[in-house]
Amino acid sequence: MELKEAIKNRRSIKQYIDTHVEDERVVRAIDLATYSPNHGMREPWRINWVKKDRLEDYARAFANIAFKNNDAKINKHIESTQLLAGILIVIGPRDRRQKEHLEDVLAIGGFMQTLCLALYEEGVGSCIKTQPPLLNPELSRHLGCNDDEMIYGAVYLTAQTEAEFKVRKNNQLISEY
Repeated sequence: MELKEAIKNRRSIKQYIDTHVEDERVVRAIDLATYSPNHGMREPWRINWVKKDRLEDYARAFANIAFKNNDAKINKHIESTQLLAGILIVIGPRDRRQKEHLEDVLAIGGFMQTLCLALYEEGVGSCIKTQPPLLNPELSRHLGCNDDEMIYGAVYLTAQTEAEFKVRKNNQLISEY
């Protein structure tokens, strides 16, 4: 697959279809994504891989934060999350220095986008999530984050299905100085 094809055709897959993905495909995609450009070669990310057999536990912890005291929403979230093939939680440093923090955010964002392209090449559907509960300290502790770390986002793994092509709105992004 050519890079241009992957960039143009990869879509965020939001249909949760009960599926399994071979570990080797995910490992290859993660390994490839580590070559993403990043500032100062800091590589400020690490992955907490929630595999299929642990999705219920993760979904319950997430839902109890997101939908406190709403059993119907909690149960619905757990049920739909268990359809995924897994979740890759992207964790990185919480640097209080403004420049370094910005560099970490940019590097991790680039890594996550490259990871989704690599997963697409492996035939794995993906969708990046940055829901508010991911910033909750209770969920961070549940996932084994250190005190100086935070969750930057999650990559949901699912079946590679067709998703609607959306024309890009920003076709006038170049201006001259």
